[in-house]
Amino acid sequence: MWWMKCIGSLLILAGCGFLGWEKGAMLRRRIWLLREMIQSLILFKSLTGTYRLPLNVVFLRISSQMKLPMADFYRKLAGHFEQQEQPEGALLWQQTVEEMGDVFEREDRELFRRLGDFIGIQDVVIQAAAVEDCIQELRERISLMESERPDKEKVYQVLSLTIGGFLVLLLI
Repeated sequence: MWWMKCIGSLLILAGCGFLGWEKGAMLRRRIWLLREMIQSLILFKSLTGTYRLPLNVVFLRISSQMKLPMADFYRKLAGHFEQQEQPEGALLWQQTVEEMGDVFEREDRELFRRLGDFIGIQDVVIQAAAVEDCIQELRERISLMESERPDKEKVYQVLSLTIGGFLVLLLI
């Protein structure tokens, strides 16, 4: 009977430890996703500013050059633009950001949603400035998250193992 308690205790500790590790992995994935968004916005800025391509073509090109899930974001965006007779960039951008809600964190979605107010406007200088501001804000957010990441990962791991140890003591 005691060996069952030992195995159960190990499983509880392993499960809780995995949850802490997974939380750290989610933080690293969020940083990676923000970097991908920066790359896509740089590409967007160059395609709309330099080449002045229509937005649906821009979004298709970006989706072909990005990795998932950013490629899906721009592919959905291009699909929305093709379905509309007179597409409104801001509305379709914000709609697509909401559809991709499970990919982006809440505060990241808010930043992307605000950027959508400037997508598709006639003045490409203002649009480029808004994209550049968003890129700068993303870079600042990434640097802050990178500086906090090691400490947060340790806290997640220690806290999850502590909770696991508490559960083992509680259930024994």
